[in-house]
Amino acid sequence: MVSSVSGSSNVLTSGSTSVVGTTVNATNTTTVTGAADANSAISGTTKKLSEIEKQLAEFATNTAKANKKAEAQSKVQVQTFEKQVRKSPYSTNGAATDIGTLVKDTTRLNVYSNLKKDDKGDVFKVRVQSSGEAQLGVLGDPGLRVQLMSRYGAVVADSKEGLGSTSDNFTALKKGELKIAAGDYYIKVSHDGNGPVKDSKGNVVTSKNYAIQMSMGIYRKDYDTVAQQPKAGDGMPQQSAASLELQNMLTAAQSFDTGLSGTAKLNNALFG
Repeated sequence: MVSSVSGSSNVLTSGSTSVVGTTVNATNTTTVTGAADANSAISGTTKKLSEIEKQLAEFATNTAKANKKAEAQSKVQVQTFEKQVRKSPYSTNGAATDIGTLVKDTTRLNVYSNLKKDDKGDVFKVRVQSSGEAQLGVLGDPGLRVQLMSRYGAVVADSKEGLGSTSDNFTALKKGELKIAAGDYYIKVSHDGNGPVKDSKGNVVTSKNYAIQMSMGIYRKDYDTVAQQPKAGDGMPQQSAASLELQNMLTAAQSFDTGLSGTAKLNNALFG
């Protein structure tokens, strides 16, 4: 009987040894896994810190660039010209409203208008005199899409997100970092197609105000175009070359602030 119990005890002891061995193996596995997780976390943190450092460096560069441009601009005596036109009822490049010539370090082109609920879009023509880094500022109500197109209708930059290079180009264009060649370009403003926009009271917005500003470097001449809605029966715009010269503009009905920054000027034009 005792021998039997002793044998049973041996079995239990052997089993205990096996369990202990398993425990040691589990401990070793846990230690290795923990070290791997720690290394992965450190690597991930290092990568994030590197990205943050890169973003900070980029921000510092852009800030320095903007400050340099602002300093240069502050030393310039700016002339302001204004004109008032009626837009074409057609949203095609051939019927585009001409807003002038973009000359590097000389002109800045501004457009103030609105888009009605059923409008297919507004198109504005810009002549770029020479290649350079262009900048496009946009202010307006929600629900608008802005595109920069070449003379052949190819989309160069698009405010709609997720479209690859054209979306990236629009981001660069807003920062003043998109290099474009000389030639004719078209700016199209349309509804973004994401459904009706409602105001704070829940009413559908039937008219979306917007302002666009295009420049290349600093500017000495500020050209404002107030593009009003077309009258019933209006067709293709019949404007002479002389009438397109902003120096010979009609006196605009809306007054604009001069000597202000671009953002302040656009804000005042839109919101008073």
